[in-house]
Amino acid sequence: MLMIVGAAAQKWVPMPRWSGVLGDHAEVPLAWRGQSVAELPVRAEDDVERAVAVAVDRALAHLPVQPSCLAQAFAGQVMLRRRGGGGVVVIGLRRGATAGDGRWDAHAWLLGREGALTGGPAAAGFTATTVFETPGGLHGAEVHLDAGTTPPGG
Repeated sequence: MLMIVGAAAQKWVPMPRWSGVLGDHAEVPLAWRGQSVAELPVRAEDDVERAVAVAVDRALAHLPVQPSCLAQAFAGQVMLRRRGGGGVVVIGLRRGATAGDGRWDAHAWLLGREGALTGGPAAAGFTATTVFETPGGLHGAEVHLDAGTTPPGG
């Protein structure tokens, strides 16, 4: 249900009116700036993050339509916040597939403390441009990834 709410908000409500649910707009961490994602681990640090990632995946399997990556990150963030925490929602951009047309592709993913909870595999090639963090929740600079992987945008 949360993904449907997120998808509806994305489609019919200006983002400034609902983006507070994602968290507070924050600076892209210095280590991520100007760097495209090479590989983003998909893993949860604890049972809460794992339960949220599984819930989003299970909901996707039962919905008649595929909600956007932003609607998935929205749903995951709401679930984390309801459990007293919060992840980091990242929105990234990359040049569109057709060179020279001036278009950009956008993608959103939700990070937990140890990796992506939603949108991780599709984040390859995107550069973090916008970050949302929840007060009392996780901050971008606190996300820990393996030394062998490139941080989201870093």
